[in-house]
Amino acid sequence: MKTLLAAALGGAAAVDPAPTIAIAPNVNLPYVALGTGSGQHGSVANATALWLGSSAGKAIDTSIIYGDQPAIAAGIAALGIDRSAYFLETKIVTEDFRHYANHTSIAAEIDENLRELGVAYVDLLLIHFPGTASANREAWMALEAALAAGQTKAIGVSNFGKLNLEALKLAATVWPPAVNQLELSVSYHDDDLLAYHAEEGIVVQAYSPLCGGFNGSSCTAHGGKNVLTVPEVKSLATKYGVSGAQIGLKWIVQQGHPLATSIWNKDYMDEDLTLWNFNISDADMATLSAVYQPEE
Repeated sequence: MKTLLAAALGGAAAVDPAPTIAIAPNVNLPYVALGTGSGQHGSVANATALWLGSSAGKAIDTSIIYGDQPAIAAGIAALGIDRSAYFLETKIVTEDFRHYANHTSIAAEIDENLRELGVAYVDLLLIHFPGTASANREAWMALEAALAAGQTKAIGVSNFGKLNLEALKLAATVWPPAVNQLELSVSYHDDDLLAYHAEEGIVVQAYSPLCGGFNGSSCTAHGGKNVLTVPEVKSLATKYGVSGAQIGLKWIVQQGHPLATSIWNKDYMDEDLTLWNFNISDADMATLSAVYQPEE
């Protein structure tokens, strides 16, 4: 397994506690974001303030359908930090999910996102799920318009497969998408789809990186299991003197993929954000990559 980020960081030397990856011109996504969609935060406002109040927590990932954007705004307001100090990522849904019928209504949905978050712009705006080809085109047109209007710095998608992307590409003016947020973990990964994204120049951001909680249900459907219970992960955590979560997350970022994860308390947050003081060997990366074996 080629360890892209390890090479870029040059081994175990001191590095930026919040390294980023370029996803569009002058737009850099932090490798580790707080994802608020798990439904497992006691208080999203408190989790937001805890995350962004740390030296390494710089990014928040949410969606209009999570219903937590006002709480995120409250957490940010409690800190009193400047808008430029953090990366904000959110998502809209197509008419197939909320019955928005055309470009204008998707534009209104984008405006609603910004109102709920209390900001003039977000850094990254995604289509949350693929709908019909026509719905995807209309939504992408609205994202392109939002990009041109300065409501977002970059646009992308989530949960889109190769066929969804190929169809969307035919109608797009802005291409490629900056990001496709996909389920990706030691317990589940679609290597053919990842290779396609590399060829197209689309950054893959992982969600459900530990394959646990509500968002890990589809991972379980693929035959995967909570990454923290995987014997190879447990063994390597002991070998490297880190937690199982750090092994699971490091396997992702060391391949050059950013991720969104959830936290329950400060200790877990500190683990999730402390991934840059060790590298997993190529042999151990291969061991982890072999944990998931797709059904023939």
